[in-house]
Amino acid sequence: MTLPAALAVAPSAAAITNATVASTPAITTQDVTINIVGTKSTAGRPLPASPARLRWSQPDGTPPRPVALPPANPRRSRPSRAVFGLVVALGLVAALAACSASSTTPSPAATADSPVYFGVSAPLTGQNAEYGRLWRQGFELALKQVNADGGVNGRPVELKWEDSQTDPKQTVPIAQKFVDDSEVVAELGDFSSTASMAASPVYQRAGLVQFGFTNSSPDFTKGGDHMWSTSLTQTYLQDFNAGVVAKYAKRVAVIYLQTDWGKSAFDAFSAGASRRGIEIVYSSAFQADATDLSPILINARDAGLDAIVHLGYGPDGALAVNQLRDKVGWAGQFFGGQNTPEFLELAGANGEGDIIPGAFAAANPDPDVQAFVARFRAEYGEEPGDFNVYAYDALNILAAAARAGGPTREGIFQALSDADAVYESIQFKSFSFDQETRRPVDAGQLELIDRDGEFVVNS
Repeated sequence: MTLPAALAVAPSAAAITNATVASTPAITTQDVTINIVGTKSTAGRPLPASPARLRWSQPDGTPPRPVALPPANPRRSRPSRAVFGLVVALGLVAALAACSASSTTPSPAATADSPVYFGVSAPLTGQNAEYGRLWRQGFELALKQVNADGGVNGRPVELKWEDSQTDPKQTVPIAQKFVDDSEVVAELGDFSSTASMAASPVYQRAGLVQFGFTNSSPDFTKGGDHMWSTSLTQTYLQDFNAGVVAKYAKRVAVIYLQTDWGKSAFDAFSAGASRRGIEIVYSSAFQADATDLSPILINARDAGLDAIVHLGYGPDGALAVNQLRDKVGWAGQFFGGQNTPEFLELAGANGEGDIIPGAFAAANPDPDVQAFVARFRAEYGEEPGDFNVYAYDALNILAAAARAGGPTREGIFQALSDADAVYESIQFKSFSFDQETRRPVDAGQLELIDRDGEFVVNS
């Protein structure tokens, strides 16, 4: 338990050490042990540590009241500094107990028709706001379907949104907010693995499932058994990517985002390329906010390559391919960008022939895929992309887990932890979770190519 920052300060005359609280959420009586260490007595001698064991109750929400204090020193003509420190300590512990009581007080009991809430930590503003927009589309379409089908055991599903800007400094307080809200039974997000992993300890300690459905860092689900994801890892994705590239090129240049994610992707691609005999003749990282990539693209062009591989997001992928074609004058094979409307729009004709790995193509004739595409087009008047599908699948999977295990934090966790459970998705059809990695088992990818402004399966 953490003291409020404004209270966690010892008085100048005494230091407070080893404050511990033993409590049980169902019991209002708590035991506290505090050591008060004074600086000096009035005689100038150091004061020994003075332990005080306290017990108090909070019946019916009444304030904590201490019922035991250490005896006063009869030799002192005025209050000692240690006693003063104890008084301050009691105030601190009372505040701590109040925090404890408020954090374990349940919200009003759910009724048969009250909503089931999932929290969403997402970039709604800032550099990655486009992904938040795509998530919202996927979530809203899934909510319509889930609630039309009866919700979770007759209760509607709703979302509580928080804007993280996919910033680790934001995801941690958002996690605490969701943890403290007993209505939230699971969390979705955040966008980047780095932002999600910063908040993972908060969710893990509270027993709240963190469903990082776009978190491809292998380390994300290593944060604890409450971290789950439908995203395949960079180790798998970039090995698959290297396999695709090997079909067309043996000498490549690689440019990648200067982030933890970008470095992880580059390392995974490099390992896959080495196994397949691909030589990386040039590589360079670039900043996420870069507006001119032509210096590194010129270096790549002049390295004697067959193809350029971009490891990043949609906007910087479009920037790279546009500057390759329009500024650097290189017309060779490009592997990069993402299956998003933003990339396809920004890249335009320069993206023609771009090849990427992916789990979804709107032109896939599979009946379930086409039913999803038809609903998406009717709702939004545009083609769905990968991140719409990721969000749509994630919400459906959590709703299915809530139905199976019950719409509680523990119920959802237990349902996901069932090794025999099978989930339906647009990306993978039917799949189960590997209980060690907490990611899909035997999920595959497609080789996609940009044809006339649309990613289709390359056959």
